[in-house]
Amino acid sequence: MKKGLIYRAIKNKTITLFMIVLIAIAGLYNYYIMPRQEVPDISAPVAKITTVYPGASSETVEKLITSKIEDEISSIEGYDYSQSYSRDSISIVNIFLTNDANVDKSWDELRRSISNIQSELPEQAQEIQVDTNLVDTAGMILSISGDNYSYEELASYADKIKNELSTIEGVSRFEVKGKLEKELKIIVDQDKLNHYPISIEDISNAIKAQSVEIPAGAISSKESKINVKTSSAYNSIEDMESTVVYASKETGALVRLKDVAKVQMALEDSSYKIKHNGKNAVLLTGYFRENKNIVLIGDEVEAKLNELKKDLPSNLTIDKVLYQPKDVQSSVNSFVINLIEGMIFVMLVVFIGIGFRNAIVVSTAIPISMLITFSFMNLFGIKIHQISITALIIALGMLVDNAIVISDAIQVRIDNDEDKLEACIKGAKETALPVFTSTLTTIAVFTPLLTLAGAAGNFLKSIPQICIISLLASFGVAIFITPTLAYILFKKSSRKEKTSCIKNFFSKLLQLAMKKKIITVALAIAALGGSLGIIKNLGLEFFPKADKNIIYLNINAENAIDINKTEKIANEVEKILSEQSEILSYTTSIGEPLPKFFFSVTPGVQAIDNAQTMISVDLGKGNRFKTNGELVDYLQQLFDTKISGGKVAVKELENGQPIGSPVRVRVSGNNLDEIIQASDVVKETLRGIDGAVNVNSDVPNKRYEYFIDVDSETAINLGLTQYDIQKQINMALKGSKASVYREEGNEYNVIVSSDISSKEELENLSLKSSITGGKILLKQVGEINLLPQNTLIKKYNKNINVVVTSDISQGYSSVKVQNILEEKLASKNLGNVKATFDGEREQITKNFGDMGVVALFAILIIYMIIMVQFGSLIQPIIIMLTIPLSIIGSVLGLFIFKEPLSFTAVFGIVSLAGIVVNNAIILVDYINSERRLGISLDEACREAAGKRFRPVMLTTITTVIGLIPLAFSGSSMFEPMSIALMAGLIVATLLTLIVIPVVFSIVIGKVERIIK
Repeated sequence: MKKGLIYRAIKNKTITLFMIVLIAIAGLYNYYIMPRQEVPDISAPVAKITTVYPGASSETVEKLITSKIEDEISSIEGYDYSQSYSRDSISIVNIFLTNDANVDKSWDELRRSISNIQSELPEQAQEIQVDTNLVDTAGMILSISGDNYSYEELASYADKIKNELSTIEGVSRFEVKGKLEKELKIIVDQDKLNHYPISIEDISNAIKAQSVEIPAGAISSKESKINVKTSSAYNSIEDMESTVVYASKETGALVRLKDVAKVQMALEDSSYKIKHNGKNAVLLTGYFRENKNIVLIGDEVEAKLNELKKDLPSNLTIDKVLYQPKDVQSSVNSFVINLIEGMIFVMLVVFIGIGFRNAIVVSTAIPISMLITFSFMNLFGIKIHQISITALIIALGMLVDNAIVISDAIQVRIDNDEDKLEACIKGAKETALPVFTSTLTTIAVFTPLLTLAGAAGNFLKSIPQICIISLLASFGVAIFITPTLAYILFKKSSRKEKTSCIKNFFSKLLQLAMKKKIITVALAIAALGGSLGIIKNLGLEFFPKADKNIIYLNINAENAIDINKTEKIANEVEKILSEQSEILSYTTSIGEPLPKFFFSVTPGVQAIDNAQTMISVDLGKGNRFKTNGELVDYLQQLFDTKISGGKVAVKELENGQPIGSPVRVRVSGNNLDEIIQASDVVKETLRGIDGAVNVNSDVPNKRYEYFIDVDSETAINLGLTQYDIQKQINMALKGSKASVYREEGNEYNVIVSSDISSKEELENLSLKSSITGGKILLKQVGEINLLPQNTLIKKYNKNINVVVTSDISQGYSSVKVQNILEEKLASKNLGNVKATFDGEREQITKNFGDMGVVALFAILIIYMIIMVQFGSLIQPIIIMLTIPLSIIGSVLGLFIFKEPLSFTAVFGIVSLAGIVVNNAIILVDYINSERRLGISLDEACREAAGKRFRPVMLTTITTVIGLIPLAFSGSSMFEPMSIALMAGLIVATLLTLIVIPVVFSIVIGKVERIIK
């Protein structure tokens, strides 16, 4: 007997057992240290480019800033699309990269491009800011609040906590949000200033001159060298107030800063505010390093935080708004429990099916294969999260299939009185090739799934990765470890296989089917046709919402001229929230979005009329709602009826590839007024469709603004340049940084502005000519009119657009709503604009189409593998008829359990292709074996179904049983997938035992008659 690897593994069983122990230790260690997160973070790479152009209108910002930036960035490698927002005084351009882009390279190129374009912008435009950390999802958000604490005091405590927590290894950074800096404000009295021949710019320049610091140098001698340093001009506010801003040439009288202005320390003008449960708060946002176990790091953070609390005031409240370590641990533990339950169920089935000793040998394939998989997951950088654990659960039932086949072959030889060592070696060798082929066919369907492009494919990528790894691991275990354990534990069996009533039923059913072959095939075709018809009634869904105890609000205040109105609406919203028993806490950021608290939340836009609220919920508190969706619908109705002066959109967190509102229509063109008119038509049409809620559009609010119509000829004659006019108006109204004031080691910006508060005061602003030095009132060179202006110009890929969106009520389909909308819009005149649908329907079409291509590719690979094994072109086609048979079961399962045809359900259906063919391979292989013994075609088909009934049913049951915990886990994302897998596998197996023998008899019989 040739001594191969299997022989060595068995003979050196002590070493083999020791290797099993090492595998277990390595697997457990890798599981312990592996990075953990709730779900894969597949956010599309995006960067935000912000440019401040003080005092400029939205039209000016769009023309002189935004357009130039958009043209520059469109040629960057990896560029996908851009979105831009041009508001008064600020330009924001978001650039999105393709999912396969080299992010680091693209961002380096972006920074070079932005650096090059800075010189092309107006001189008054501030330095362009590029933020490439927008995809970073917060690992933790801590709220620091308390009664009678100012924002400054809260920020001070936040800084202290930040410094301590930042020392923990594994934390990449902390950011304090809501921190309002102090600044030294110099408010010039415009009436007093008009009495002197100086401008507000002269005052700013005087302060700059006094606060300049120039190194004095050093005094050197033979013995020493001593540096010389001059004292600071400003050691106190009183020093600054004494600054001479003008000296009369005639009288020599001095005008000091305090004579024409007030100097006071105050908080900087607030552009945003944070509130937690209605109280002023600051947020401490923490981010974890990549490829770290955040659960372990979270334990350190919590321990350190508990220490810090001892030294903090008792009335200072620190709440965990978001704490990923705890959420991840809870989520992962829940899925691990499902995994363990599945393992127990599978082992019980194996024990019942093949006996105690054999079951011990076969069952060891599960934990050993799992532990090997953990090690390779860590090696390949696959993290532990809901998707990866789901993949382990899917693979669970298949891990014992190879071990069952090999152990069965070994047991048969031992029962035939072969030497135990020889039986183990020959049993493993004779089944090695068919087991390997069976493993390859299953892997073959998962391999093309690795190529699924886009965020949806990347989100589920770990499923095919882990299934492939675990199946290869189970093959290795079955070939080397199963024979070794069989040699140690197997004995000659005295049991006789009993014929079950189920097997008898199938035998009689097969006999009837073999007599009525054409009718049998016709019934199978009819069942397939019927299932395809049912698909239309399933409803379509891209990805279900995330199973999180978090919902959020996007709040928009209509015609808000400052942050106070937005805050007022946010307060009204919070009052309603506080009355709901299901709501545990709520955190609101007014003026800009909250830190990114979930991977699918797209970056928002900073604006005084926007606010965002994150809400923690517990549906069990009120017992009114079964799902987050029901709570969202209820809150939306409340806000729609009770909130005026603004709009509130209640949102659920999205899974997979985020799309925002499921119904989206992008209206674009060249004329903003035409676009707005067309978008109003779309919006009103959509509001008339049942199921459409929260219908909205991002049409910018028109706001009345003072427009200064400068008479250029008069201005020139008086010696005023456009620069003089714009610069001094900007300084008077917007304020200008003149210097930095230092006090007790802190630095504060010195901001010079005027006290102008009305149109009349603005008209009487004295402008100083840079040419003549004389002063002229603004009303002498320009007329001030109150005119309506667009507050925002929004563009998509450099085209002006308005997006009309709608959410969908529970029980309605976004696809159906959008189809109805498209039909109605076809009869309406939208003018010279283009309406592009860009919602859930388009994502379904694109991604389901990609899945179809992947499925065809997988089927081709499976066909080639089976063709090589059987050496036939026809038999693989017969075997692969099990694939449409599985579709019958999957569709029926989804229909019975009222699950929509989602991306994950389709993913499960496609995955079935490589699993269900294995049963047909077993049948056809046995039919061929029987025929080689001279048995007739029909008799061989009947015998194969009877003799292979037990292994076929056992492998099916183990796979189905392993999925039961996942099917009843309550996961909106994985229930459809597991139901599609289970139902498809059950029906395909049952039909395979009947349909495949019948079709084989018909086709092969006809081929043989033709050949003869």
